[in-house]
Amino acid sequence: MNKNFIWKIHNWLGLYTGIIIVFLSITGAAALFRPEIDRLLNPELTKVADSTEKASLTAAVNKVLPSHPDKYLFEVEMPKGNLDTWIIRMMPKEKSSLNPMIWEIFVNPHTGEILGERNYFKSFSYFLRNIHVRFYEAYYGRQIVGLAGIALFLSTITGLLIYGKFMKKQPFGKIRKSKLRITQADIHKLVGISTLAFNLMIGITGAWLGLQAYLMVGLNIEQPNSFTRSEKVLDAEDDLNYQLDFDAIYENSRIAFPNMIPWFIRPTTNGEGIVQVLGNVPGQAYERRSNKLVFDKQDHSLLFKYNIDDQDFGSKLYFVQESFHFGDFAGLPLKFLYCLLALSSGFLSLSGFIIYLERTRKSKSQMGEVIPLKPLLIKWTLGIFGTIILIGIMSTQIGLGIPSILVGLAFYGFIIFIIIKKLISVSRKKPTRNQPA
Repeated sequence: MNKNFIWKIHNWLGLYTGIIIVFLSITGAAALFRPEIDRLLNPELTKVADSTEKASLTAAVNKVLPSHPDKYLFEVEMPKGNLDTWIIRMMPKEKSSLNPMIWEIFVNPHTGEILGERNYFKSFSYFLRNIHVRFYEAYYGRQIVGLAGIALFLSTITGLLIYGKFMKKQPFGKIRKSKLRITQADIHKLVGISTLAFNLMIGITGAWLGLQAYLMVGLNIEQPNSFTRSEKVLDAEDDLNYQLDFDAIYENSRIAFPNMIPWFIRPTTNGEGIVQVLGNVPGQAYERRSNKLVFDKQDHSLLFKYNIDDQDFGSKLYFVQESFHFGDFAGLPLKFLYCLLALSSGFLSLSGFIIYLERTRKSKSQMGEVIPLKPLLIKWTLGIFGTIILIGIMSTQIGLGIPSILVGLAFYGFIIFIIIKKLISVSRKKPTRNQPA
């Protein structure tokens, strides 16, 4: 393949998607520590003193439900890792697009005491996830992030093709102390080659997670651990209000799947009359909720068991995408490594932009279009962090609805502005004509 063509692709991807990759690398590095940050910011909800006492989960749920007649039970999250408490999650019976809600009630599992309540969509934890996963844009944000994953993958591949031969001519790790462009280019190559595998993996998994809804439909892929009862055994209203014995379901899950630690207990509300128990097997590198048990609500009989270890390669590949992308399967050491590598992705975009500016400085100076580097970097740095902080304040104070609309308007408005500005710039350029001798 023509090297100049590869260079143009690499250059174009860096210039037009670099700012997005920088944004995602910063937010992704922060999102890695969501559980730890939530525990740090909300110790009164997530921490309790250890005790041998054990309260009844069934009694706790039955205590909570009557105080929220406008909501229905969605799921119960069990204690684990950075969470000492039960979280009883409820959904509003009447949905609101401007004020979406997942209501969380935190309960001490030793005493049954209600510790506090909140709208999950107003939590800082949700903000960290949403700003990274979908730019806080409600409609197509996730797909834009998926396209950014493709851009990162292609940029990494083209960078390897461009710089692979060059790295053979120069000792690995050598940084030439010369002009800014040359020094930055050497660092850019060193970091790019050193983080090659990571960036390829993040690009692939990011593209899959972002475009998953479309890819699964287009490729006719079903979620491997899905279970649907063929018949409705209860009326939807009876299923919604069924008095479930959560303690018995929990104990049955421990018997049916001893290696699995239950993370979520989720009853149906559509008439299927089932309850799903989603959990994690320690030591697995798969998505945390890939293992599943399904019980009948009425007689607690086991209807379905899904152990990812027993599945084929395709199923295992499906469930490593999210865990590999977020690095949440091997504790804090892996998260810190992921954080460093994630920031390196942003650094590559930034250093590539500096190299481009320095390389084009001479031609632009002749045209009177020199862009001072330092003020430009300060402006964009303040812009990125200012945007993240502003969205964070709106998210935790107002919730999801209105901020996501404002972000969408600002995001697409900015894109339209850039396009119009570019078109005006192109239209003002006069074509060069050969003058007669």
